[in-house]
Amino acid sequence: MTMLLVFLVSLLTSLSETGTTDWTAVEREVRIPWDLEATPLQIKTDSTLGSNEEIHVTLLNQKGGYISRVRLMFSSPMQYGISGCNGDNDLPVQPPVEEDKIWTITKTETAITITCNGVEVLNYLFASSSDNNCVKKLVPYKVEHIKINVDDTASDFYKASSVGSLII
Repeated sequence: MTMLLVFLVSLLTSLSETGTTDWTAVEREVRIPWDLEATPLQIKTDSTLGSNEEIHVTLLNQKGGYISRVRLMFSSPMQYGISGCNGDNDLPVQPPVEEDKIWTITKTETAITITCNGVEVLNYLFASSSDNNCVKKLVPYKVEHIKINVDDTASDFYKASSVGSLII
């Protein structure tokens, strides 16, 4: 049992140090099956604040029809946009200063939440939008595919967010 525990700790340490736990290189304009309500999306970037690089994730329904787009702009300060809900706005909480960032995008029936390196930078409630299309577009439709847009200049890798933890 001790050998197994030592092996698991060694493996987890190695994976966390190398950062190679199931990351996939981003290909733009490729439709990817993804149930965003069940599986948060993680995107790895190395863009810096003020670089004007952008993350663009298009949200699609089961048939590949357009629902919305989530956009993060590495301006100074950083901004976000959710098409059909709002224009470009400053993130309510600016992300950590580290250059290497892991962004986690989660959609529920009522909101889109974005974290960066574990810090929540946005919790956007659809009902708070002044645009009536926001609720009409994002609440009733389930995101079943995503696409990294051709205008995305920041996303390097993506993966499913881990939802559990190791219990020994």
